[in-house]
Amino acid sequence: MKMLIGGEFVDASDKKVSEVVNPVTGEVVDTVPEATLEDLDRAIALAVEGQREWNAVPLHRKLAILEKYCCLLEENVERISALACEEGGKPIEQCRTEVYANTAIFRIYISAANTFYGKTLPYNAEARSQGDVAFTIHEPLGVFANIVPFNYPVELAAHKLAPMLVTGNSVVLMPSSKTPRTAIVIVEQLLKAGVPAKVVSCVTGRGSVIGAAASADPRVAAVSFTGSTEVGLSLAQTCAKSLRPVSLELGGNDPLIIFDDCDYDLAMAETIGGRIGNAGQTCCASKRFLIQRGIFDRFVADLCARLDKVKMGDPKDPTVELGPCIRESAAITVEQQIQDTLAQGGKLLRGGKRSGAFVEPTVIQVSRETDIAKDMEVFGPVWPVIPFDTMEEAVSIANQTRYGLSSGVISSNIKTAMKVANRIEAGACIINGTGNYRLAHQPFGGYKYSGVGREGAVCTLEEMTRQKMISFKGVLNEE
Repeated sequence: MKMLIGGEFVDASDKKVSEVVNPVTGEVVDTVPEATLEDLDRAIALAVEGQREWNAVPLHRKLAILEKYCCLLEENVERISALACEEGGKPIEQCRTEVYANTAIFRIYISAANTFYGKTLPYNAEARSQGDVAFTIHEPLGVFANIVPFNYPVELAAHKLAPMLVTGNSVVLMPSSKTPRTAIVIVEQLLKAGVPAKVVSCVTGRGSVIGAAASADPRVAAVSFTGSTEVGLSLAQTCAKSLRPVSLELGGNDPLIIFDDCDYDLAMAETIGGRIGNAGQTCCASKRFLIQRGIFDRFVADLCARLDKVKMGDPKDPTVELGPCIRESAAITVEQQIQDTLAQGGKLLRGGKRSGAFVEPTVIQVSRETDIAKDMEVFGPVWPVIPFDTMEEAVSIANQTRYGLSSGVISSNIKTAMKVANRIEAGACIINGTGNYRLAHQPFGGYKYSGVGREGAVCTLEEMTRQKMISFKGVLNEE
């Protein structure tokens, strides 16, 4: 496949390509261009021109175009799902769900744009404003450089496109080099729907080259990034030099706190379901499982037994629940994290083995002193289980991390659950569920090193624009 710049499918200017690998087989299934800085420069230059053109399009026309895009994407569900499954290793049903999530997100932002009002300032609120009428309008920021990770390339592409486009911005979309093809198809459908060719491009290649260069380009008004904390910090430092806004959705080591009085079957289902999806490669998936001591032994034994029944294999098989990690190298990293945790005193209760890019479901009992109970984020199907006695102890363990993306608490006592939710240092707390919960309206984002800014229809349009105040000075003063 080729990347899309200015409405044209193009190769890299030096003809170099990146290989797209099937993580199940390790085989190369396709190639995409490995963009040069020259290619990126062209995409940004076109986006500058395209943004002015797009901003001039009436809002109702913009939204009609984006609704047409939703219909086109839904006509391509099987094509996009197959690409996502092949290059990402995600079970095919999860891939289909992700495509429909993309169109749902677009439609919610289409609706939000229709009620994205300016404000009239209080009339005659100050002596010096007597007779003035002042109001605000929203103006687009300009060109966005948006970087999408490998783990949810279709759903997160919507969060990197919909709010920017409905507010009149243009976008240079840069997908992960591991899962680039779905982004190309998404941009293709936007152009077919009527988005002007210069407004949105898909530039493929190494993020360390084009992502870094885009964040430093003075023509780029803002950067939106989802990925690792380390890369996010680097992008933020670059943007800070010119005071450009940056939205960062970064890592997490999210806790799930389960109390003795929980709905046991619900807690078990959430513990498995909140971690096993996408082979555990989800930023807001629960990654630390704090279980009150009264049910700890029984719960952990049942967890291991339930995981024995999980079907792992080829993600094209609709009955498969657990696919591979994104690459064998990623699985090797998870395997090493398991070994490091065992070396720190962790007790292996189930799993621990790797085969190629597959890691079998692994349960390890750990103490709060281990790295995995603090800042070691494991992007794989691993369940570190930690016993606790009191609510205060559970909250203390939950908060002993540099991350604060999401969290969950399961208890039949609403007062207990609310106290935990109030004390947890995270951007979300889900009561009677895991933190692996994201709605298109939700102000999604974290505390501490989990990022800055929020993605969600209730707040993101504010971040995609700047407010301008206009005043008719003295217009209502009596002559």
